[in-house]
Amino acid sequence: MRPITLPRVLLDSWEELLAAGLLAAIGVAMALQVFLRTVFSAPLEWPEELSQFLMVWASVLGAVGAIKRAALVRVDYVLTRLSPAWRALFDWVICVAICGVLAALGWTGWQLASRTSTVASALPITWAWAYAAAPALAVLAIVRLLQAQLFGYRFAFFEVEVLQRPMAGAEIDATSEPADVR
Repeated sequence: MRPITLPRVLLDSWEELLAAGLLAAIGVAMALQVFLRTVFSAPLEWPEELSQFLMVWASVLGAVGAIKRAALVRVDYVLTRLSPAWRALFDWVICVAICGVLAALGWTGWQLASRTSTVASALPITWAWAYAAAPALAVLAIVRLLQAQLFGYRFAFFEVEVLQRPMAGAEIDATSEPADVR
């Protein structure tokens, strides 16, 4: 087996890494706001609003990471008792259903983003940037789902390959059946 290269890890994990960067930016903006308000009694207007925009996008990127890890809530009591052929069929049915919901979410988000011209009160951008997160989630999540389902792609995760830490939830999975992480 070939070792996993850093460029592959970065391509497979860019959503989570960007989400972590956005969360760090939220922390810096809010710390700056608290510092200026407490020390100088001169709060800024924009950190809370910036944090709202960044949190929306960090949540979207984190959701894509959860989809890649197959970490969404899934009740598989019945699936584990099916034959492998039926289980594969139901995996496809579930994948198609998730893609359908994501497509509807993406379409609705696109419509909201394209019709919104409301400017944020403290930042010179419109709320369309927040609404645009829905179609971005839809596209990214569908691509990652199909990447795993169609091609059987196994993602290389940053925390596992670079930081040498077990993937989140691995300690729980060690006591149960092996997880199918794609």
